[in-house]
Amino acid sequence: MKNLKTIFFAGALLLTIASCDDLDTLNENTKAYTTTIPSALMTTSQVNYSYFLTNASVNDNNFRGYAQYWSTSTYTDEVNYNQAKRNLGNSHSVILYRDVLKDLQVAKNMITNEQALGSIEIAVKKNKLAVLDIQIIMAYQTLVDIFGDIVYSEALDITNHPTPKYDDAKTVYLDLARRLDEAIGNLDSGNKSFDSADLIYKGNVAKWKKLANSVKLKMGLHLADVDAAKAKAMVESAYNSGLMNNNSENALFQYFSTTVDQNPLYTSLVDETQIILTEFFVNELNAKSDPRRDIFFDPISKIDGVYKGAPYAKQVTYSGYSLPGVRIKQNTNPGVIFDYTETCFLLADAANRGFSVGGTAADYYEKGIRSSMDYWNVSSADADAYIARTDVAFATASGTDKQKIAYQLWIAYYNRGFEAWTEYRRLDFPILVAPPTAVAEAEGKVPVRNIYSLFDSTLNRDNYNAAATAIGGDKMTTKLFWDKF
Repeated sequence: MKNLKTIFFAGALLLTIASCDDLDTLNENTKAYTTTIPSALMTTSQVNYSYFLTNASVNDNNFRGYAQYWSTSTYTDEVNYNQAKRNLGNSHSVILYRDVLKDLQVAKNMITNEQALGSIEIAVKKNKLAVLDIQIIMAYQTLVDIFGDIVYSEALDITNHPTPKYDDAKTVYLDLARRLDEAIGNLDSGNKSFDSADLIYKGNVAKWKKLANSVKLKMGLHLADVDAAKAKAMVESAYNSGLMNNNSENALFQYFSTTVDQNPLYTSLVDETQIILTEFFVNELNAKSDPRRDIFFDPISKIDGVYKGAPYAKQVTYSGYSLPGVRIKQNTNPGVIFDYTETCFLLADAANRGFSVGGTAADYYEKGIRSSMDYWNVSSADADAYIARTDVAFATASGTDKQKIAYQLWIAYYNRGFEAWTEYRRLDFPILVAPPTAVAEAEGKVPVRNIYSLFDSTLNRDNYNAAATAIGGDKMTTKLFWDKF
């Protein structure tokens, strides 16, 4: 077969040479683009941002472990918070700076330089730039929520800033809020944007505006404990401008059955045998007969007829514990960028703080639970029964109102590890306990930050040292500026 292929290739090459007078054209693909297309850059950035949020690779995403939904049976370094071993800071930085932000910024620069003729072309151009800016803002917010102070004002410019400075995290947040207002103001739902190149909303500008306002809602609440006046203004402005109203407006990234386009969880949950459910999460849902259990967990992995979780971060036998659910294992299951359920619980938090958002904390708390049930295809009857439980109903569930909201948000965030970890840090509930086997650097606590890349401390030492000093030490126990309690 190898010889046949060689003969075929040689014959084809001879025929090509015989029929061509100019050999210089042999390597030209007349159907290929010769320059980078902004829409293609945005597409790849969406692929990579969704990968960052969705995957469960030990090299790239251990957040579901930090939120204590999942543990691992044999290799437990990551769930024991060994951030340095795999240089997780570098992985997060590479994906978000190089694979997401750089592509978005190049696309933005190219579209900025394009000439637009006529009012429609100008409106479409403004929409495209606004959609790009919204995604840039989300990526930078993610970086702040991971590290604290980050490279921002001198980022993505290796020519002029090969060793960029780190900017104060709160200053970055406030500038992102300003930019978000500009982007929202530039969106015109009466005109198009990227169309099919937009893998999230297919160019639907109205949905991008609702997503942007929902992001603004979240950013505002992140400021609530450090700048209450600014938080209130942002939250109420976002509400008045229009937030997500239902699950049809969720920002989802659709995956497909082909290997290169499948949900990255498929590799971690089907091709590998490491990830198991934690006893803490399973016991919490079992105690309330949560109707999402048969979706969150795999029914065939019950042990003696019941779901059984494993001790967190302890080496155990994989077959002795329950596993993540069938839907979550599907290679076509979409990745979630932002959703209506999250929006509802954020509004519950806002209402609980006295912000004017058109409803009470109890209203939005119930809407959040119902939205989660609806997304996971739980029947209305089962959702009603769950909400009616005295240990679930807002009026009778245990804990403060803030804790009730945080607890149900934590459950609803299942399979969204990064956001679950982020809101756990902000709302300080549920109470998660570090395992006794955690690395010494964790100081007996669940991490509230990811340490910077090891390359930061070697290749950009002076700026790294300044940043580490400014935040109170490059440690996983150093709280971010918005994490005050």
